[in-house]
Amino acid sequence: MSYNITLKVNDRLWFFQERSQNIMWCDYSKSGEDQMISLFNQAFDISKTAGSSVKILANFKSTPRSSKLTRQMRESGKWFNKEGIDVKIAVIGVDSVFTRVVINTTMTISRIKSLKLFESKDDALTWLSA
Repeated sequence: MSYNITLKVNDRLWFFQERSQNIMWCDYSKSGEDQMISLFNQAFDISKTAGSSVKILANFKSTPRSSKLTRQMRESGKWFNKEGIDVKIAVIGVDSVFTRVVINTTMTISRIKSLKLFESKDDALTWLSA
């Protein structure tokens, strides 16, 4: 699948168009904790300037557990809610039940309601661009 890339920050973070929607791609796959946190911070800083809504497609395939990243995700969700920014996140590549529980719990605590886990990138993109 090819994408109409509109902004490329690096190989793991870029924006693309899908069905006239701007979507941020965050590829955490096969990253260590420090790399995941660095990517998350970059994505969060960029998303703060994205306007009233942010759509994110995140790949967490083969990533380690990180309580530090979990805390940062929770705090960013609270910030988005406080600022009134609508966030829609599709997550792919989650290959453990524990990670699924952590992601869902983190988003519930941070009150991000529009987060779904998907088995395929195509299903995630369909949901994000609806």
